[in-house]
Amino acid sequence: MFGTTSVGVCLPCRNEADHLADVVASLPAFVDEVIVVSNRSTDKTVDVARALGLTVLEDERAIRGIGYGFAHMTGIAHCSSDVIVAADADGTYPLEGLERIIGYLLHNGLDFVSCSRYPLQDPTRIPLGLRLGVRMVNAEVRLLYGQTFNDTLSGMWVFRREVLPRLHLTAGDWNLSPEIKLAAALHPDVRFAEYNIVQHRREGFSHQRYLRTGLSHVGWILRHRLSLARQPAR
Repeated sequence: MFGTTSVGVCLPCRNEADHLADVVASLPAFVDEVIVVSNRSTDKTVDVARALGLTVLEDERAIRGIGYGFAHMTGIAHCSSDVIVAADADGTYPLEGLERIIGYLLHNGLDFVSCSRYPLQDPTRIPLGLRLGVRMVNAEVRLLYGQTFNDTLSGMWVFRREVLPRLHLTAGDWNLSPEIKLAAALHPDVRFAEYNIVQHRREGFSHQRYLRTGLSHVGWILRHRLSLARQPAR
C-alpha cells in the first residue's frame, strides 16, 4: 500500500474486552503490527488480545490510578514500524480510514499528524460540555504557546517512528494528549499538521472524570509553559 513503509498500531486499553475485537477488525489489511497495552485492566482485555494473535503488553504504572500516558508510551516504544498510529481502543476513532490519514502524512512530507475531531462533522457525537472544554484548552494553548490547534485533546496520532526521540514524552496520565502535540508542533525539526476526522460513538464505559481531567489539562499546560520558559534557548 505504501511501498516499503511499514505501519504499526498501538492501542492502550483499560477494560475494553467487549469491543476490542471489533476495533481490531476495523483495521485495514495493510497494517503490519498491532500492539495492545493493558493499563491495569481487570476484565478479559488481555485474554481477548492474545486470542486475536496481537502483541500484548501490560503497564501497571499509574498516577492516582490513571496510566493512559504510560500505556501509550509503552506501546509506542515497542513499535518497530516506520509509521506509528496511536489511538484509543474504545471505537471512537476511525481506524478504518488510515489509508487516507497515512497518505496525507506521506504525500505532504509530514512527520506528525494529529487527528482532529474539530471542526465537528457531526456535533451529536460529542457532548456540548466536552466541546466547550476543548475550546477552552485550545485557547489556553494559543495564548501561552502561540500555537493554534483545532483539537488539543485528540486521542489519535499518526507519526514517523524516527521523530520519537525528539518528543521527550513524560506525562503518564491524560496529559500525554496535549504533551505529544505540543512536543511535535514546537520542535523545529518536526513537520506537524492536523487532519480532520469524524469521531464515532464511544463503545463501553469512559474512564475519565471530565471536569477533573479538564482542570488537570489546564494546570499541566500552564506548568509546562513555565518549565519551557526556564530552559535555555536552543
